[in-house]
Order: sequence, then C-alpha cells, then structure tokens
Amino acid sequence: MNVRFTDEDNNLALKKPASQVSTYQYAVASFAVDGIATTMACTHGQMHPWWSVDLGAAFSIGHVTVTNDINPAQGNCRRTLFVR
Repeated sequence: MNVRFTDEDNNLALKKPASQVSTYQYAVASFAVDGIATTMACTHGQMHPWWSVDLGAAFSIGHVTVTNDINPAQGNCRRTLFVR
C-alpha cells in the first residue's frame, strides 16, 4: 500500500511518521509514505488490520490516494478500506 494525502499538489503524508498493527516481512509502515512507488507497507493477515500516518497538524484534505500493488508471490492483499 502506498498513500498520498493531498492539499492541492502537496503530498502531506510524504515522509511523515507512520505506524501499523503489524509488519509483514520487511514491509514497514513508513514505506507507504516514502515517496517510492516500488515500496509498500503490508500487515500480517489479521482480522482488523490498520495503518496510520501522523500529518503533524490539522489540514483540509482535498484528496486521498491509496494504491495497492498486487504481488503474486505475496498474494492479493486488497481489502475493504476506510479513511478516518
């Protein structure tokens, strides 16, 4: 999963502190906001996974983009997504 929280053209989440409930192999939470399209965050297969980012302040978010790479070696990780 890669994430962008945008205010006009600025990625507000870029390189901000991120966390997740667990880490699958080496796919740490910060990979979702590192700005590199080929890295991604991934949690273990569990009932209620979560991932979060601390933007550091309150913002009016204009757009949220979440991309999910489907890697046949890791299986399909797509799940229902809620942005809160």
